[in-house]
Amino acid sequence: DGSLDVYHIQKFRRSNSGTAYNQRTLVRVGDVIEKGDFIADGPSMEKGEMALGQNPIVAYMTWEGYNFEDAVIMSERLVKEDVYTSVHLEEFESETRDTKLGPEEITREIPNVGEDALRDLDETGIIRIGAEVKEGDILVGKVTPKGEKDLSAEERLLHAIFGDKSREVRDTSLRVPHGGDGVVRDVKIFTR
Repeated sequence: DGSLDVYHIQKFRRSNSGTAYNQRTLVRVGDVIEKGDFIADGPSMEKGEMALGQNPIVAYMTWEGYNFEDAVIMSERLVKEDVYTSVHLEEFESETRDTKLGPEEITREIPNVGEDALRDLDETGIIRIGAEVKEGDILVGKVTPKGEKDLSAEERLLHAIFGDKSREVRDTSLRVPHGGDGVVRDVKIFTR
Protein backbone atom coordinates (compact mmCIF):
# COMPACT_ATOMS: atom_id res chain seq x y z
CA ASP A 1 0.00 0.00 0.00
CA GLY A 2 3.09 2.25 -0.07
CA SER A 3 2.87 3.28 3.59
CA LEU A 4 5.98 4.03 5.60
CA ASP A 5 6.75 2.25 8.87
CA VAL A 6 9.84 3.08 10.92
CA TYR A 7 11.57 0.46 13.07
CA HIS A 8 14.53 1.42 15.23
CA ILE A 9 17.40 -1.08 15.29
CA GLN A 10 19.08 -1.77 18.65
CA LYS A 11 22.83 -1.16 18.72
CA PHE A 12 25.10 -1.71 21.72
CA ARG A 13 22.30 -2.23 24.23
CA ARG A 14 23.37 -4.03 27.39
CA SER A 15 21.79 -7.43 28.00
CA ASN A 16 21.12 -8.79 31.50
CA SER A 17 24.38 -10.75 31.32
CA GLY A 18 26.38 -7.63 30.36
CA THR A 19 26.96 -8.57 26.72
CA ALA A 20 26.21 -6.24 23.81
CA TYR A 21 22.82 -6.71 22.17
CA ASN A 22 22.94 -5.78 18.47
CA GLN A 23 20.46 -6.10 15.63
CA ARG A 24 21.33 -6.20 11.91
CA THR A 25 18.99 -5.20 9.11
CA LEU A 26 18.16 -7.80 6.46
CA VAL A 27 16.50 -5.36 4.05
CA ARG A 28 17.73 -2.39 2.06
CA VAL A 29 16.14 0.80 0.80
CA GLY A 30 13.79 -0.05 -2.06
CA ASP A 31 13.16 -3.69 -1.03
CA VAL A 32 9.55 -4.77 -1.19
CA ILE A 33 8.54 -6.69 1.90
CA GLU A 34 5.40 -8.51 2.87
CA LYS A 35 3.75 -9.39 6.13
CA GLY A 36 5.79 -12.10 7.88
CA ASP A 37 9.12 -11.23 6.19
CA PHE A 38 12.11 -10.85 8.50
CA ILE A 39 13.55 -7.35 8.42
CA ALA A 40 16.28 -7.70 11.10
CA ASP A 41 18.39 -10.31 12.86
CA GLY A 42 19.39 -10.21 16.49
CA PRO A 43 21.61 -12.33 18.70
CA SER A 44 21.30 -16.07 17.98
CA MET A 45 19.49 -15.36 14.70
CA GLU A 46 20.68 -15.91 11.14
CA LYS A 47 18.28 -14.80 8.37
CA GLY A 48 15.31 -15.33 10.65
CA GLU A 49 16.35 -18.79 11.84
CA MET A 50 17.59 -19.79 15.25
CA ALA A 51 21.40 -20.03 15.26
CA LEU A 52 22.41 -21.44 18.61
CA GLY A 53 26.15 -21.71 18.24
CA GLN A 54 29.01 -23.83 17.00
CA ASN A 55 30.49 -27.17 17.96
CA PRO A 56 34.21 -26.76 18.63
CA ILE A 57 36.65 -29.45 19.64
CA VAL A 58 37.97 -28.68 23.11
CA ALA A 59 39.93 -30.45 25.81
CA TYR A 60 39.01 -30.09 29.48
CA MET A 61 41.58 -30.26 32.21
CA THR A 62 41.90 -29.15 35.81
CA TRP A 63 43.89 -26.02 36.43
CA GLU A 64 45.82 -25.83 39.69
CA GLY A 65 43.27 -27.99 41.48
CA TYR A 66 40.19 -26.13 40.27
CA ASN A 67 37.78 -28.09 38.11
CA PHE A 68 34.96 -25.74 37.18
CA GLU A 69 34.79 -24.20 33.69
CA ASP A 70 38.46 -24.90 32.97
CA ALA A 71 38.23 -25.44 29.21
CA VAL A 72 41.22 -25.08 26.94
CA ILE A 73 40.37 -24.39 23.30
CA MET A 74 42.45 -26.65 21.10
CA SER A 75 41.93 -24.88 17.76
CA GLU A 76 44.20 -21.93 17.00
CA ARG A 77 41.80 -20.90 14.20
CA LEU A 78 39.04 -20.19 16.73
CA VAL A 79 41.33 -17.74 18.49
CA LYS A 80 42.73 -16.10 15.32
CA GLU A 81 39.28 -15.61 13.78
CA ASP A 82 37.69 -14.37 17.04
CA VAL A 83 34.97 -17.01 16.73
CA TYR A 84 34.03 -16.77 20.41
CA THR A 85 34.91 -13.13 21.03
CA SER A 86 32.12 -11.12 22.62
CA VAL A 87 31.62 -7.48 23.51
CA HIS A 88 30.71 -6.74 27.13
CA LEU A 89 29.16 -3.51 28.36
CA GLU A 90 29.63 -2.25 31.91
CA GLU A 91 27.69 0.54 33.59
CA PHE A 92 29.18 2.80 36.25
CA GLU A 93 27.35 5.42 38.33
CA SER A 94 28.47 8.33 40.44
CA GLU A 95 26.24 10.46 42.66
CA THR A 96 26.86 13.68 44.52
CA ARG A 97 25.44 14.09 48.00
CA ASP A 98 25.15 16.84 50.56
CA THR A 99 27.45 15.93 53.44
CA LYS A 100 27.67 17.49 56.91
CA LEU A 101 30.73 19.41 55.72
CA GLY A 102 29.15 20.64 52.48
CA PRO A 103 28.07 19.29 49.09
CA GLU A 104 30.17 16.92 47.00
CA GLU A 105 31.08 18.37 43.62
CA ILE A 106 31.71 16.92 40.16
CA THR A 107 34.70 18.79 38.81
CA ARG A 108 37.87 18.65 36.78
CA GLU A 109 39.74 20.41 39.62
CA ILE A 110 40.92 17.42 41.66
CA PRO A 111 43.70 17.87 44.24
CA ASN A 112 46.99 16.02 43.70
CA VAL A 113 45.97 14.71 40.25
CA GLY A 114 48.17 15.53 37.27
CA GLU A 115 46.96 16.95 33.97
CA ASP A 116 47.75 13.65 32.23
CA ALA A 117 45.13 11.86 34.36
CA LEU A 118 42.56 14.53 33.40
CA ARG A 119 43.20 14.50 29.63
CA ASP A 120 39.98 12.64 28.72
CA LEU A 121 37.67 14.57 31.08
CA ASP A 122 35.52 17.39 29.72
CA GLU A 123 35.40 20.82 31.38
CA THR A 124 32.83 19.56 33.92
CA GLY A 125 34.93 16.56 34.98
CA ILE A 126 33.09 13.78 33.10
CA ILE A 127 34.83 11.34 30.73
CA ARG A 128 34.33 12.02 27.02
CA ILE A 129 32.62 9.51 24.73
CA GLY A 130 35.16 7.52 22.72
CA ALA A 131 37.90 7.73 25.35
CA GLU A 132 39.98 4.58 25.79
CA VAL A 133 40.19 3.82 29.51
CA LYS A 134 42.11 1.35 31.63
CA GLU A 135 42.23 0.32 35.27
CA GLY A 136 42.48 3.34 37.60
CA ASP A 137 41.52 6.00 35.03
CA ILE A 138 39.07 8.68 36.21
CA LEU A 139 35.55 8.38 34.76
CA VAL A 140 33.93 11.13 36.86
CA GLY A 141 36.03 13.67 38.76
CA LYS A 142 34.50 14.25 42.18
CA VAL A 143 35.63 15.96 45.37
CA THR A 144 34.18 15.70 48.87
CA PRO A 145 34.73 18.34 51.61
CA LYS A 146 37.23 17.37 54.33
CA GLY A 147 36.75 18.14 58.00
CA GLU A 148 39.56 19.57 60.12
CA LYS A 149 40.13 16.13 61.67
CA ASP A 150 40.65 14.63 58.16
CA LEU A 151 43.48 17.07 57.44
CA SER A 152 47.09 16.02 58.01
CA ALA A 153 49.30 18.10 60.32
CA GLU A 154 50.96 19.73 57.29
CA GLU A 155 47.58 20.58 55.73
CA ARG A 156 46.35 22.11 59.02
CA LEU A 157 49.53 24.22 59.23
CA LEU A 158 49.16 25.43 55.62
CA HIS A 159 45.50 26.16 56.25
CA ALA A 160 46.36 28.17 59.37
CA ILE A 161 49.02 30.16 57.48
CA PHE A 162 47.28 30.74 54.14
CA GLY A 163 43.61 30.19 54.98
CA ASP A 164 43.32 28.02 51.86
CA LYS A 165 39.74 26.80 52.05
CA SER A 166 39.60 25.76 48.38
CA ARG A 167 41.83 22.72 48.98
CA GLU A 168 39.82 21.34 51.93
CA VAL A 169 38.53 18.56 49.71
CA ARG A 170 39.52 14.97 49.08
CA ASP A 171 39.46 13.05 45.80
CA THR A 172 36.43 10.72 45.65
CA SER A 173 36.43 10.33 41.86
CA LEU A 174 34.80 7.36 40.12
CA ARG A 175 37.58 5.29 38.57
CA VAL A 176 37.78 2.24 36.29
CA PRO A 177 37.86 -0.78 38.66
CA HIS A 178 40.58 -3.43 38.89
CA GLY A 179 40.82 -5.53 35.75
CA GLY A 180 38.74 -3.12 33.68
CA ASP A 181 39.54 -1.46 30.38
CA GLY A 182 37.61 -0.45 27.29
CA VAL A 183 36.11 2.41 25.32
CA VAL A 184 33.44 4.80 26.64
CA ARG A 185 30.30 4.28 24.50
CA ASP A 186 27.83 6.63 26.21
CA VAL A 187 27.44 9.10 29.06
CA LYS A 188 24.12 9.96 30.70
CA ILE A 189 23.70 12.83 33.16
CA PHE A 190 20.66 12.98 35.42
CA THR A 191 19.73 15.89 37.70
CA ARG A 192 17.02 16.30 40.29
